[in-house]
Amino acid sequence: MIKKDNLNPVGPLTEFDQFKKDVIPGFSIIEQLGKGASGIVFKALDKKENKPVALKIFYLHYCKNKEFVRRLIREAETIKRLRHPNIVAGYGYGTHEGYYYTVMEYVEGETLAELKKKKHHLSEQFATDVILQVSKALEASHALNIIHRDIKPSNIMITPDRAAKLTDFGLAKEEVDTSLTMEGAIVGTPLYISPEQARGEGIIDIRSDIYALGITFYSLLTGKPPFVELNTSLLLTRKITDDIPPPTSMNPALSAEICAIIKKMCQRDRSGRYATPAELIEDIEKYLSGDFEVGATRIIPPQQEKQVSTEDIDKIIESAITDATLKRMLKEQQIRISPRLLNPSEILFYEEDHSRETYILLQGEVEILKAGRRVAVIIKPGSYIGEMSTLLQAKRTATVRTLSRTILLEIPEETFLDFFRVAPQMAFNLAQNLAARLEKTTEKLKEAQGRLYVIRDHYRFIKEELEENE
Repeated sequence: MIKKDNLNPVGPLTEFDQFKKDVIPGFSIIEQLGKGASGIVFKALDKKENKPVALKIFYLHYCKNKEFVRRLIREAETIKRLRHPNIVAGYGYGTHEGYYYTVMEYVEGETLAELKKKKHHLSEQFATDVILQVSKALEASHALNIIHRDIKPSNIMITPDRAAKLTDFGLAKEEVDTSLTMEGAIVGTPLYISPEQARGEGIIDIRSDIYALGITFYSLLTGKPPFVELNTSLLLTRKITDDIPPPTSMNPALSAEICAIIKKMCQRDRSGRYATPAELIEDIEKYLSGDFEVGATRIIPPQQEKQVSTEDIDKIIESAITDATLKRMLKEQQIRISPRLLNPSEILFYEEDHSRETYILLQGEVEILKAGRRVAVIIKPGSYIGEMSTLLQAKRTATVRTLSRTILLEIPEETFLDFFRVAPQMAFNLAQNLAARLEKTTEKLKEAQGRLYVIRDHYRFIKEELEENE
């Protein structure tokens, strides 16, 4: 952020000629602080109050969108209600010659993301102090039933006197209000959002902010958030299926107390997290005073069940498999198979995996996940799972997770090819099913391509309109 206190313009004001020094009445633009997808943020002088402010001017094409303006006004009114030392204050909004703008407190300093980039990871003491301050900001917003929904290091300012200030409530909304979020829409930054946000749930609460703050805490102490090396699709799925790796796996010097607090903040099931910022604040303050007990947040994993017996497998094949050819092949063991028993919520394989085993479902139910979303549930005994990768010699295209106690038969890749020899009709049916799925995928790709063309034309129109207004 800005390091100097001089209020006189220095150098070019902005890359956009239409934003002159006094383009907004009552304010004098000093310099550009940054820009985002929706607008540009300036340091400006509030002439009436004679103090610097952060002035965000939104791009003209957004200002012509009635829904965007409705949200902008609603968000500005929401932020005005928040007054706390650890929250960047919002002063209001306005419009001039078609442009909408918001006025915020100007904060001298740098973001946590900028600070972390310089130092890789921060000391436990400093990071804990920052998280405590942001927790108090969340406590203030929670008191007004407001959730931020995009907690991350780049949205936390650190002033020269080491005060933390939470900023960018652009995605904020009231906990009881679902009008600003469509069911299935992802809101927030994938690396930091909660599992329920990754699933696109329409109703979230303060515990989602606590989760994101926990991931922020993790990244401050280890240098990066968990799952950072994954593509976005697999990242969203792993948010839902996997616990975060222990922070000590990245930074062995961390205390057991802080690791326990982070673990509770980042529980996949929100019921296991701190219910309120006040609870989190209490534990952090206990840690700082030396009174925190690690066992208070310990989570005991469930005991694993023993493997299923051969007799049980035979009984299930006899009672559940309806395809006569498949039943005969399994009973006579004409193909090499290995039984597998999985407990609820276990992962069979992830999208992007290179494994190529095929599985036959005997009992239970599994869900198919893609980019964190459930795309199908398989419950029919005798159903094949993972055959696409075997037949196409390709990586997995989705993640498979059990929903209940599940019994499967695992068929190695080389054995699966015996289907073509032992049961030609079954192989033909599989090939037909594969062809139908590929055709459906091709149709979806064509639809997506059409939407991309529309978006491209839309932005071409916006570009031309902006150039005309220069």
